[in-house]
Amino acid sequence: MSQDPQSPQTHAHWQQTDRLATIGILTAGVAHELNNPIGYILSNLTSFQLYLPVFQQYFSLLQQIADCEDAPSRQELRQQLTLLQQQENLQLLLDDTQSLLADSVEGAHRVRDLVLDLRRFSHPDHAEFQLLEFKPLLAMALRLTRNELKTHVTVSQVVGPEPLWLQGQPAALTQLLVNLLLNASQAIGPNAGQLRISTTQLDKWLQICIEDSGPGISDEVLPDIFKPFFTTKAPGTGTGLGLPICQAIVQKHQGDIRVSRSDLGGAAFILRLPASNAPQQ
Repeated sequence: MSQDPQSPQTHAHWQQTDRLATIGILTAGVAHELNNPIGYILSNLTSFQLYLPVFQQYFSLLQQIADCEDAPSRQELRQQLTLLQQQENLQLLLDDTQSLLADSVEGAHRVRDLVLDLRRFSHPDHAEFQLLEFKPLLAMALRLTRNELKTHVTVSQVVGPEPLWLQGQPAALTQLLVNLLLNASQAIGPNAGQLRISTTQLDKWLQICIEDSGPGISDEVLPDIFKPFFTTKAPGTGTGLGLPICQAIVQKHQGDIRVSRSDLGGAAFILRLPASNAPQQ
């Protein structure tokens, strides 16, 4: 028997299918994003390997001077220490080592965050809804899609400093945002374009607007964009589940999604989700 297209089981199956397809799109980009910090971490560690014997020699001479009781021998060791300082410019090496370590730690954090983001994204939500802050979810989605956007899309954000709280499932909401960002990037195409993300809280609603500078959605297909398996992309380049899954996720969170504008200047998607109160301190 065929599955009921409206059943929760069917939606869950479609959501996981879309998630796996999206992971396939993201993996190459994430691998590229990982390659950069890993590259300079390795370069920094190679430099530190060259510096380490110099530091070891320096501290060995200091220890020998401290242990030496013969004045002439101590003087000779001090001369060796001075010569080493002149030849190697120890202060410069020390300053560079601090920079190398700071850059490596920052790069390692980037690697860790990307791996954790991809891991969180790849696992479907089975937990109950939880209190979430929206902006970290948006930051995660932007990190995951950075390689898809950075070469041709200028991203601007209009996001206030105040936290935006809601009840939801983090992986599902991240999938929602990733789908909309990828959809905007694909709409813009290979040429330079603009992507604008704005958030605001209106009464009891959290409103997110994602606007792109692509060619817009034609009036002929606009009524069909949330239908499962409908796609205007070339065969083999889309599942036709991205926007239907976005709609299903939003509806599961008791919200709504719509196209607020579609013309030659691009398209704008607005989604509204119920806002929550900040957690008790």
